[in-house]
Amino acid sequence: MNSEIFTETHPQWYRDVNPMHYLILGSYPPHPRKRTYPFFYPNAQNRFWKILAELAGLPLEYTRTDAQKAVEEHYHIMQKLHTGVQNLGHKIQRKGQSSLDTDISITEFSDIHTLIRSHPELRRILLPGFSAESSTARLFIRYLQEQHIPFEPVIYKPGKGEAFYAQVNGKRIHCVVLNSTSTASRVPYDEVRDQFRRALDL
Repeated sequence: MNSEIFTETHPQWYRDVNPMHYLILGSYPPHPRKRTYPFFYPNAQNRFWKILAELAGLPLEYTRTDAQKAVEEHYHIMQKLHTGVQNLGHKIQRKGQSSLDTDISITEFSDIHTLIRSHPELRRILLPGFSAESSTARLFIRYLQEQHIPFEPVIYKPGKGEAFYAQVNGKRIHCVVLNSTSTASRVPYDEVRDQFRRALDL
């Protein structure tokens, strides 16, 4: 396995949603060779967009046939659910072509603070993935600490509707820990889908 370390900058994928009641944060996309389309959660095997499409009641037609149409299809799902998507990592170091969280190190975070402040209507932040030290939930805690953003308390109970609250501009924002949508997760599809359903108030 290639153990060489490569530096990457996140592609310009972010697309705003108005109103944005929910924000889903990921860590960082897989290696470019493993991306099916140029957008968040670009590995077609990941359950992320299948879950959101089901909750939005919208079809997925272009995932493997037309990359640009797939992006627009996914953005339409985001608009329907009033849900933004962004990754925590802006710059990273990756070991070879690995997509494992343990082989990716964030060297510069995305500006999540400004994103949150620009959406005072934001109700909840969803954090899929919690077990590993480099998981989304634990990376977001690190980001809050580095930005000196108050939060309390941290409770790792994925899918239970509990996690912690971040204090941004005088507003307490509910941050919910969910199980990962990766097919490597042992948690069944229906269970992860229902976690998202509850977190999105559906």
